[in-house]
Amino acid sequence: MNKPLSTLLILSLSHFLIFSLSACGNKEQKTDAWEAPEHEVVTRQLPDLKLTDSIKNGGHTYVYSILRTPSDSLPSVEDDLEDRFKDNTIRLTLRRDGNEYFNKTFTKSTFASSIEKDFFCNSILDGIRFIRVEPGQGLVFSFAVSYPDSDMSIPFLMTIADNGSFTYVKDENLDHEEGDSVFFDEDGV
Repeated sequence: MNKPLSTLLILSLSHFLIFSLSACGNKEQKTDAWEAPEHEVVTRQLPDLKLTDSIKNGGHTYVYSILRTPSDSLPSVEDDLEDRFKDNTIRLTLRRDGNEYFNKTFTKSTFASSIEKDFFCNSILDGIRFIRVEPGQGLVFSFAVSYPDSDMSIPFLMTIADNGSFTYVKDENLDHEEGDSVFFDEDGV
Protein backbone atom coordinates (compact mmCIF):
# COMPACT_ATOMS: atom_id res chain seq x y z
CA MET A 1 0.00 0.00 0.00
CA ASN A 2 1.29 3.42 -0.65
CA LYS A 3 2.42 5.47 2.29
CA PRO A 4 0.19 8.59 2.00
CA LEU A 5 -2.88 6.41 1.60
CA SER A 6 -2.03 4.27 4.65
CA THR A 7 -1.36 7.38 6.71
CA LEU A 8 -4.67 8.81 5.64
CA LEU A 9 -6.43 5.56 6.49
CA ILE A 10 -4.81 5.38 9.95
CA LEU A 11 -5.62 9.01 10.58
CA SER A 12 -9.26 8.48 9.57
CA LEU A 13 -9.60 5.43 11.81
CA SER A 14 -8.08 7.24 14.78
CA HIS A 15 -10.48 10.17 14.35
CA PHE A 16 -13.37 7.73 14.12
CA LEU A 17 -12.27 6.00 17.34
CA ILE A 18 -11.80 9.29 19.19
CA PHE A 19 -15.26 10.55 18.20
CA SER A 20 -16.85 7.20 19.04
CA LEU A 21 -15.25 7.03 22.46
CA SER A 22 -16.01 10.64 23.30
CA ALA A 23 -19.62 10.20 22.23
CA CYS A 24 -20.01 7.17 24.52
CA GLY A 25 -18.50 9.01 27.47
CA ASN A 26 -20.98 11.85 27.32
CA LYS A 27 -24.15 9.75 27.44
CA GLU A 28 -25.93 9.09 30.70
CA GLN A 29 -26.29 5.49 31.71
CA LYS A 30 -29.89 4.23 31.44
CA THR A 31 -31.12 1.25 33.35
CA ASP A 32 -33.81 -0.93 31.91
CA ALA A 33 -34.82 -2.28 35.33
CA TRP A 34 -38.59 -2.50 35.74
CA GLU A 35 -40.04 -0.68 38.68
CA ALA A 36 -43.43 -1.72 40.02
CA PRO A 37 -45.98 1.06 40.15
CA GLU A 38 -46.59 2.28 43.64
CA HIS A 39 -49.73 0.75 45.21
CA GLU A 40 -52.02 3.24 46.84
CA VAL A 41 -53.30 1.74 50.08
CA VAL A 42 -57.04 2.25 50.53
CA THR A 43 -59.64 1.52 53.19
CA ARG A 44 -62.62 -0.32 51.79
CA GLN A 45 -65.96 -1.30 53.25
CA LEU A 46 -69.08 -3.22 52.39
CA PRO A 47 -72.15 -1.07 51.82
CA ASP A 48 -74.75 -0.53 54.54
CA LEU A 49 -77.59 -2.95 54.09
CA LYS A 50 -81.12 -2.93 55.47
CA LEU A 51 -83.46 -5.84 54.91
CA THR A 52 -86.84 -6.64 56.42
CA ASP A 53 -88.88 -9.74 55.59
CA SER A 54 -91.53 -11.94 57.20
CA ILE A 55 -92.35 -15.63 57.63
CA LYS A 56 -95.58 -17.29 58.73
CA ASN A 57 -95.26 -20.35 60.91
CA GLY A 58 -97.61 -22.12 63.33
CA GLY A 59 -100.22 -19.37 63.19
CA HIS A 60 -97.62 -16.68 63.99
CA THR A 61 -96.10 -14.01 61.79
CA TYR A 62 -92.37 -13.51 62.31
CA VAL A 63 -90.70 -10.37 60.97
CA TYR A 64 -86.93 -10.11 60.89
CA SER A 65 -84.92 -6.97 60.23
CA ILE A 66 -81.24 -7.03 59.38
CA LEU A 67 -78.92 -4.03 59.42
CA ARG A 68 -75.28 -4.48 58.34
CA THR A 69 -73.09 -1.46 58.99
CA PRO A 70 -69.33 -0.93 58.49
CA SER A 71 -67.84 0.00 61.83
CA ASP A 72 -65.35 2.76 62.61
CA SER A 73 -64.91 1.46 66.17
CA LEU A 74 -63.91 -2.14 65.32
CA PRO A 75 -60.34 -2.91 64.24
CA SER A 76 -59.98 -3.04 60.47
CA VAL A 77 -58.17 -5.89 58.73
CA GLU A 78 -55.50 -5.82 56.04
CA ASP A 79 -55.20 -7.95 52.90
CA ASP A 80 -52.08 -9.07 51.00
CA LEU A 81 -51.92 -5.76 49.12
CA GLU A 82 -52.07 -3.85 52.42
CA ASP A 83 -55.56 -2.54 51.61
CA ARG A 84 -57.59 -2.10 54.76
CA PHE A 85 -61.17 -3.30 55.21
CA LYS A 86 -63.61 -2.08 57.82
CA ASP A 87 -65.25 -4.81 59.84
CA ASN A 88 -69.04 -4.87 60.14
CA THR A 89 -71.70 -5.08 62.77
CA ILE A 90 -74.95 -6.88 62.03
CA ARG A 91 -78.04 -6.01 64.04
CA LEU A 92 -80.81 -8.60 63.93
CA THR A 93 -84.25 -7.72 65.24
CA LEU A 94 -87.08 -10.29 65.48
CA ARG A 95 -90.79 -9.70 66.07
CA ARG A 96 -93.50 -12.30 66.59
CA ASP A 97 -97.05 -11.11 65.94
CA GLY A 98 -95.82 -7.50 66.23
CA ASN A 99 -93.96 -7.93 69.55
CA GLU A 100 -90.19 -7.58 69.54
CA TYR A 101 -88.50 -10.52 71.27
CA PHE A 102 -84.94 -10.31 69.97
CA ASN A 103 -82.68 -7.34 69.21
CA LYS A 104 -78.94 -7.94 69.18
CA THR A 105 -75.92 -6.51 67.40
CA PHE A 106 -73.34 -9.09 66.37
CA THR A 107 -69.64 -8.73 65.56
CA LYS A 108 -67.17 -11.39 64.49
CA SER A 109 -66.19 -11.62 68.18
CA THR A 110 -69.52 -13.39 68.74
CA PHE A 111 -67.96 -16.37 66.92
CA ALA A 112 -64.35 -15.95 68.13
CA SER A 113 -64.24 -19.16 70.16
CA SER A 114 -64.94 -21.16 66.97
CA ILE A 115 -62.42 -19.42 64.69
CA GLU A 116 -58.66 -20.00 64.49
CA LYS A 117 -56.66 -16.95 65.61
CA ASP A 118 -55.02 -16.22 62.20
CA PHE A 119 -58.35 -16.39 60.38
CA PHE A 120 -60.03 -14.28 63.05
CA CYS A 121 -57.38 -11.53 62.79
CA ASN A 122 -57.70 -11.29 58.99
CA SER A 123 -61.46 -11.62 58.55
CA ILE A 124 -64.61 -9.55 58.84
CA LEU A 125 -68.22 -10.31 59.73
CA ASP A 126 -69.46 -10.50 56.18
CA GLY A 127 -73.06 -11.57 55.91
CA ILE A 128 -76.24 -13.12 57.21
CA ARG A 129 -79.27 -14.83 55.69
CA PHE A 130 -82.44 -16.44 56.91
CA ILE A 131 -82.35 -20.24 56.41
CA ARG A 132 -85.52 -21.78 57.84
CA VAL A 133 -87.93 -22.18 60.72
CA GLU A 134 -86.91 -25.15 62.86
CA PRO A 135 -90.15 -26.46 64.47
CA GLY A 136 -89.92 -26.37 68.26
CA GLN A 137 -86.49 -24.69 68.07
CA GLY A 138 -86.88 -21.26 66.48
CA LEU A 139 -85.63 -19.31 63.47
CA VAL A 140 -82.34 -20.36 61.87
CA PHE A 141 -79.97 -17.82 60.33
CA SER A 142 -76.59 -18.30 58.70
CA PHE A 143 -73.77 -15.86 59.45
CA ALA A 144 -70.45 -15.66 57.58
CA VAL A 145 -67.05 -14.58 58.84
CA SER A 146 -64.85 -14.14 55.76
CA TYR A 147 -61.60 -12.87 54.35
CA PRO A 148 -62.53 -9.64 52.56
CA ASP A 149 -62.89 -9.91 48.77
CA SER A 150 -62.45 -13.67 48.75
CA ASP A 151 -64.43 -16.88 48.89
CA MET A 152 -62.67 -18.00 52.09
CA SER A 153 -65.41 -18.03 54.68
CA ILE A 154 -66.52 -19.76 57.86
CA PRO A 155 -70.33 -20.02 58.01
CA PHE A 156 -72.28 -20.44 61.23
CA LEU A 157 -75.86 -21.54 61.83
CA MET A 158 -77.60 -19.62 64.59
CA THR A 159 -80.92 -20.75 66.04
CA ILE A 160 -82.92 -18.09 67.90
CA ALA A 161 -85.64 -19.45 70.16
CA ASP A 162 -88.98 -17.75 70.76
CA ASN A 163 -87.75 -16.69 74.22
CA GLY A 164 -84.85 -14.73 72.62
CA SER A 165 -82.04 -17.12 73.54
CA PHE A 166 -79.70 -18.24 70.80
CA THR A 167 -77.13 -20.93 70.04
CA TYR A 168 -74.80 -21.34 67.09
CA VAL A 169 -72.64 -24.02 65.46
CA LYS A 170 -70.27 -24.08 62.49
CA ASP A 171 -72.25 -24.84 59.35
CA GLU A 172 -70.94 -28.03 57.77
CA ASN A 173 -73.70 -28.11 55.11
CA LEU A 174 -73.04 -25.30 52.64
CA ASP A 175 -75.83 -26.32 50.26
CA HIS A 176 -78.83 -24.50 51.73
CA GLU A 177 -81.63 -23.95 49.26
CA GLU A 178 -84.16 -22.39 51.59
CA GLY A 179 -84.26 -18.85 52.82
CA ASP A 180 -83.49 -15.45 51.41
CA SER A 181 -80.30 -15.45 49.44
CA VAL A 182 -78.71 -12.29 50.72
CA PHE A 183 -75.59 -14.02 51.91
CA PHE A 184 -73.03 -13.20 49.25
CA ASP A 185 -75.14 -11.28 46.76
CA GLU A 186 -73.79 -8.01 45.45
CA ASP A 187 -76.57 -6.21 47.30
CA GLY A 188 -76.75 -8.79 50.08
CA VAL A 189 -75.71 -8.87 53.65
